[in-house]
Amino acid sequence: MKTSKLAIIGVGHVGSEVLENAALSGLFGEIVAIDTRSERAAAEALDQMHASGMLGRANVRIYGGGYDDIADADVIVIAATHIWPHGEVPADRQALLGNNAAIIRQIMGDISRVTRDAVLVFITNPLDTVVYIAATEFGYPKEKIIGTGCVLDSSRLRFLLGRRYGLDPKAVNAFMMGEHGYTAFPLLGSAQIATVPYAELPEYFGQDNWTADEVREKVVQAAYEVFHPKDGVTDAAVAQAATEILRSIVLDEKAVFSAATYIDGELGQHDTVFSIPVVVGANGVEKKLPPKLNAWEQAKLAESAAAIRANIDLAKKLKQG
Repeated sequence: MKTSKLAIIGVGHVGSEVLENAALSGLFGEIVAIDTRSERAAAEALDQMHASGMLGRANVRIYGGGYDDIADADVIVIAATHIWPHGEVPADRQALLGNNAAIIRQIMGDISRVTRDAVLVFITNPLDTVVYIAATEFGYPKEKIIGTGCVLDSSRLRFLLGRRYGLDPKAVNAFMMGEHGYTAFPLLGSAQIATVPYAELPEYFGQDNWTADEVREKVVQAAYEVFHPKDGVTDAAVAQAATEILRSIVLDEKAVFSAATYIDGELGQHDTVFSIPVVVGANGVEKKLPPKLNAWEQAKLAESAAAIRANIDLAKKLKQG
């Protein structure tokens, strides 16, 4: 029986979390870790292998390797990022653009040299611009390129609403959309708890709802409540977001995520990348589910699309030198 093979490129804070999640998931028979610091990749792999003699751990083959090892990978996670000097913290995701655009172009060149079959799952920030570079500059099948994007933001939204109403966050059916960044926005027009629309929740819970602007601000700022105290890192939740995507790919679950994907015509937007609800299966993004937006959501989409376009244009200028 064929087992699935995963490659993880970049095993720093986030990549090593994905590695651990993947090792525990039972989804993969083989995992290769790749990093410019080859000794670090080998050590992270060996650290996970040392746990294989304990109950509850599958005997997964995990090792440090190179790009020739990914030719037969089913899924590749890209978590590589610029390493900032000790004590320096990037102001935000956009501060990473100059360095990470070059890093992603190098990685995509190396991936495209050996495979165009694997589904690629991107975590590297600024996420939407990174996915755009991958989807448009290398001839790689666009449906096989996914960014974690608003999968994490949507989980933060569900957490905040669940805590607000004293419920399990998984009881909340709601998505964030747009940029994975400052201009992400909630789809409250379609949000529900069980069958109850967001607008009707006060009738059931006896307290006023947050406004759409309040919800948006709380979700966006939630990232920085982690980011700054952890010296510029958020890792556990985004690694779990990536793992959920991996599960849907490997098991062909057809799960729905608000993930970053190439957009060309959906919601009136063209040649860009942002998060919308999509069906994810063995072939990557198998269907896009662009939602019907209310007036507030349409305005926020325009703002988000403009912010992403500015970053994309900057990335193109950087390539031209």
